[in-house]
Amino acid sequence: MYKFSIIIPCYNQADWLKICIQSLKNQTFENWEAIIVNDGSTDHTKDTADYLAKDDNRIKIIHQENGGLSAARNAGIHKAIGEWLNFHDSDDYLLPDCLNQVQREIESNKEFDLFQVGHQLVDEHNTLIYSNILKQSADPFLQQTKIGNPGPPLSFFIRRKTALDAGEFDISLKSAEDWDYWIRVAKMGIERFVIRKPMVAYRYTSNSMSRNPWRMYENTVEVIKRVPLNDNRIRNNSPLNAELKFDVEKAIKSRLIQALGLNIMQGNIDEALGKFNEESIKFNFHYHPIDFRQMNSFMTFKNWYRPEDLKKVLSDYPQLFTDFFSKTNFSSEFQKKACYYVFEFHLKNSNILKYQFLGKILNRILDVSMNSKKIREESGIKSL
Repeated sequence: MYKFSIIIPCYNQADWLKICIQSLKNQTFENWEAIIVNDGSTDHTKDTADYLAKDDNRIKIIHQENGGLSAARNAGIHKAIGEWLNFHDSDDYLLPDCLNQVQREIESNKEFDLFQVGHQLVDEHNTLIYSNILKQSADPFLQQTKIGNPGPPLSFFIRRKTALDAGEFDISLKSAEDWDYWIRVAKMGIERFVIRKPMVAYRYTSNSMSRNPWRMYENTVEVIKRVPLNDNRIRNNSPLNAELKFDVEKAIKSRLIQALGLNIMQGNIDEALGKFNEESIKFNFHYHPIDFRQMNSFMTFKNWYRPEDLKKVLSDYPQLFTDFFSKTNFSSEFQKKACYYVFEFHLKNSNILKYQFLGKILNRILDVSMNSKKIREESGIKSL
C-alpha cells in the first residue's frame, strides 16, 4: 500500500501537469502514487499523461469523458489505494521535501485524520506572490469551516477511510465543491492538525480573472444553505451532523459583496449593479460602508501586495469601483467611504512602502478621518 495517493484532475492543462508530476518525482519521500484523471481534455493532455506514466508505475492514468472537477476527483478517490489522500489541481505542485515532512507529522500525531500545511501562492512564472503560514486555531474545525473555505485542496492530507466516510465531491457544484466537502469532514467531528510551514504551491493565473462571479456566487449560496442542516451524505453518526446555529443571510451577503468585487474588477459595472439590486431586494440587505471591505477578497486582489501589484491595484481599479458606487442610491459620503474600504489595505501598505515610518502616521490620520476605530469596534472588526 502507498502512503499517499495524489489525485490530479486535468482538463486541457498538459504543460502545467508536467511541473506537477516533476514536483512529485523530486520528493525525498518516495512511497506515493499519483492518479492523473484526464477529464476529456482536447489538448495533448492524454499523450502527456501517458508519457509521464511510461517509466514510473506509481503514476496511474484515468481517461474519461468530461464530467467536471468533482467527477474527476471522485474517479481518483475510487482508484486510490494510498492511506492518505491529497487533492491537486493540475497546475499545483509540492514544494521540496513536503511529503517527508507531512509523513513525520502523521507518525507523531496518529490521533489525527486530517492535516493541513501552509501554502504559497505563485503566478504563471512560479514567482512567489504570497506565503500563507497557518496558525493552529483554538476554535473547533467546524466553527472555522462554517465561516469559509479553510484553504486550497492541495493543502490538505486526509486519511482515505475518513475521506470515503465524508462522501463524494458534489458533481452538481461547479465551484465551492471543496468547501462543501470540508464542511462535511468537519461535521464528522474531525479536527485538523496544522503544519504551519508552506509546503505546497497554489497557482494564480491571469485566467483566474475571467471566472464567472455569479456562477461562483450561486454555487456558494447553495453550500451556505446546507451548513445549518443535517447532511445525509456523511457515513458516520457524528453528533455534530445536526441542525446548527448559523446566520445564513449574513454569509450570503458576504459572498455577494465578494462576487460584486470580481464583476466590477472585470469592468462589468451594469451587470454588477443589476445583480446587486436584485439580491439586495431579495434578502432585504442593508449596508454600511465598511461592509464593502470584503470586495478585497481572494476573488479580486486580496493577496496582491508585491510593490508592482500595489501599484497596479491602486492605478487600474479605483475608477471602476467609483463608477459602480456612483450608480447606486447611496449618498456621496457613503460612496466615498465604501471605495476607501475596498482599497484600504493596499493604500496603507503602499503608504508604508513609500514613506516607511511616516506612512504609518499617514495611515493613522486616514483612520481618524474615516472614524475607522469607532466603526471597527461597532462592527466587531479587528484593526489592521
